[in-house]
Amino acid sequence: MRKKTRTVRSRRKQDSEASFVAKVIKIVVIVGSIAAILALAYTVYHDYSERENVKSQIDSALQKAGSLRDSGSFEEAIEEYEDILKIVTSKKFPEEYANIQNDLGLAYMGLAKVGDKESNSKKAINAFQEALKIRTVESYPIDYAMTQSNLGNAYVLLAEVRNKEDNLKKAINAFQEALKIRTVESYPLGRVTVEIYPLDYAKIQNNLGNAYLRLAEVRDEEKNLKKTIQAYQVALNIYNVVESYPLDYAKIQNNIGNAYTLLAEVSDGESNLVKAIGVYQEALKVRTVESYPIGYAMTQHNLGNAYQNLAEERDKESNLKKAINAYQEALKVRTVESYPIYYATTQLSLGNAYRRLAEERDKENNLMKAFDAYQKALKVRTVGSYPIDYALLQNNLGIAYMRLAEVRNTGDSLKKAINAHHEALKISILENYPVEYAKNQYNLGIAYARLAEVRDKEANLKKAINAYQEALKVYTEEKYPIRHQTIKSNLEEAETQL
Repeated sequence: MRKKTRTVRSRRKQDSEASFVAKVIKIVVIVGSIAAILALAYTVYHDYSERENVKSQIDSALQKAGSLRDSGSFEEAIEEYEDILKIVTSKKFPEEYANIQNDLGLAYMGLAKVGDKESNSKKAINAFQEALKIRTVESYPIDYAMTQSNLGNAYVLLAEVRNKEDNLKKAINAFQEALKIRTVESYPLGRVTVEIYPLDYAKIQNNLGNAYLRLAEVRDEEKNLKKTIQAYQVALNIYNVVESYPLDYAKIQNNIGNAYTLLAEVSDGESNLVKAIGVYQEALKVRTVESYPIGYAMTQHNLGNAYQNLAEERDKESNLKKAINAYQEALKVRTVESYPIYYATTQLSLGNAYRRLAEERDKENNLMKAFDAYQKALKVRTVGSYPIDYALLQNNLGIAYMRLAEVRNTGDSLKKAINAHHEALKISILENYPVEYAKNQYNLGIAYARLAEVRDKEANLKKAINAYQEALKVYTEEKYPIRHQTIKSNLEEAETQL
């Protein structure tokens, strides 16, 4: 009995000890868990604190770099951005990395506008493409659209110096990608509509129009000009609604006018020129000489060009007078002191308008006005500073002297015409400027043939024949059948007279 009691007590003691040990183990586990949680919390806090500290440094550096970029100190801004990228990786700080790459691209674009356009444009493109690895259409649609728009602008810059057609196509693709987000219809990831971002939408459409306009210079002219106008019209619809942006409205109207003027050269000349004139006049409702003199002068000059081109289609005298009036309005702002290059451009156009008006009335008087305008332009566009423009002016001057020879001082006027074309040919050589070379040789042939009628017949006819033959090297029957036939007929007539 006693033995049994002792056994029971022993078991109770063992159970008590086991229970105690279990409690101790449980406490140890709990304490260990708490310690682990505290350690994890500390690590998380430490990482968070470190991350926030780095973010603070990034924000401060970005602010400094942004200020440098905005002030035009692009090289210093680029150094700041590149320093930040040494501590910011795409894995650890993806949003910040994308922001920096986008801003770095903008800095390189700014630098490309002042020097080494090709190299800096390529660096800008690379930076924007890096940003787009993070800024995907699914994750960051708004930022994706912004960076695609920036990428498009960078490709447009690069197209000015390298692979024009290819880079313009890439620009157009980037703008179209941006417009998939900033569109008139709601975007499924969050109602991104033109109502929310009207100015961004209009700006991208305007840039798209600019890209199509430049692409039209190298291929599918009519097709791309129509796309240009379409993009501009979409942008204009936004600025029409957003009445607080009259300058943008006027700028787009001016751009549309330029596109219609170019389109008139390949399709529906009269109709498109009338449209161009209409939108220029609309732009001038905003661009007044008092409020926006530079824009006023630009649009008046463009309006003058449209009227001068329309004069080839109808109402020649009336439209040339309107062109002259528009150029004179532009010259109220474009003075030789303030805007010498634009001054010379408008004087050249004014001279052309007077020269053509001389074909309709007051020949001598209007030709003298043409000479005056050309001479004023030549004071700026010298052979040393602007050789191509100088050659163009000399060609036009030669044509004007040939017209003057019809009313006075025939021999002397024709010699002046010949001298002017020879001056032009010093620049417009066959290898570099074949079409301009051919134009001057053709005009030179006419001048020599007419001079042969009043002096040194044989010598001048030989010179006329040589000039016509030089022109025919460019004006072949395959490429220029009408001009080829005209020159060939003149050549045969000169040979017959000889």
